[in-house]
Amino acid sequence: MNKSSIFYTITFIFILAIVSVVLAFLWLIAYDQQNYTDELNAKYSLIANARLLYFNGVIDENEFKEQTKNYKMELVRDESEIREVIFRGEVLAKAFVNAGLVEIVSYKRDNYLKIIYGGRLYLYVDQDYESYRYFLIRFMAFSVVLILILLYVYMIKKLRPLSLLKKQIDKFANNKLEEVQDVSSGSDEISQVAKAFFTAITQIQKLNKSRQFFIRNIMHELKTPITKGLITLEMIEDSKYKERLSNIFYRLELLINEFAAIEQISSGSSFLHKKRYNILDLIDEAKEVAMNDESNVKLIYEDSFFVSVDFKLFAKANKNIIDNSIKYDDDKRV
Repeated sequence: MNKSSIFYTITFIFILAIVSVVLAFLWLIAYDQQNYTDELNAKYSLIANARLLYFNGVIDENEFKEQTKNYKMELVRDESEIREVIFRGEVLAKAFVNAGLVEIVSYKRDNYLKIIYGGRLYLYVDQDYESYRYFLIRFMAFSVVLILILLYVYMIKKLRPLSLLKKQIDKFANNKLEEVQDVSSGSDEISQVAKAFFTAITQIQKLNKSRQFFIRNIMHELKTPITKGLITLEMIEDSKYKERLSNIFYRLELLINEFAAIEQISSGSSFLHKKRYNILDLIDEAKEVAMNDESNVKLIYEDSFFVSVDFKLFAKANKNIIDNSIKYDDDKRV
């Protein structure tokens, strides 16, 4: 992909945006996880300390309930559930206290507080634990990335007519008007430009056809009287006037052929046939086509050389130079 292309720029911007969003959400997850872990640890420490104080008789049951009333920690009484949590749960944190042990255990998206004191086991489940917390954050990150990807696809789809339009412009630049297609696919600005371009190409095609038809008609109408004049001229006896008329008709015919060749080249219906020619041959052809006397054209050169050109067109170009030089020169010489 061309680095100066608008598609490359848009792709780079969206990749940068997606990477930035992913990094931002990863940082957010790590930051929130650390804060939530600290919050849970503080809560479990408070509850464990309150329970141990209650076991040691430092506080009574009412005081214990007062200290833990804001936390929903329910005592697990089902023995099968207790065994399952103890043997299959993952210990997140552990602390040894006087005559006891406190552990935070994670099992099946729940957090448990396990207290062993005086040879007895107490297991509490945290009913306030938000097991879905990080799932929501990941879901939000996935949604934002998905939205960015969909926006990228939508923008590329909306800009796709630009690449198609460029191909049509390249065809126009290569004079392939017949191959130009209408690539408009909607009512947005790009489609409007594509539609206007195709309309302009259609109009150019019509003008070209009209011009070609007009030129061919003109050349046909001019060639008819010239041909008749040449036929009539053959019936006249040889004289100085016959020779002059013959030169005039011959010059007119050359001009028409020259005009036709130039029209074909400019319209793209013909191609240049370039070969290597001696410059003297080209100038001799130009002098002959110009129909000027040798006294009017003088050629001065040291060494001849070769050029790669279209013989007829280059000779005609030199003929025009000779004609204009003689026309505007005071002594009518080149």
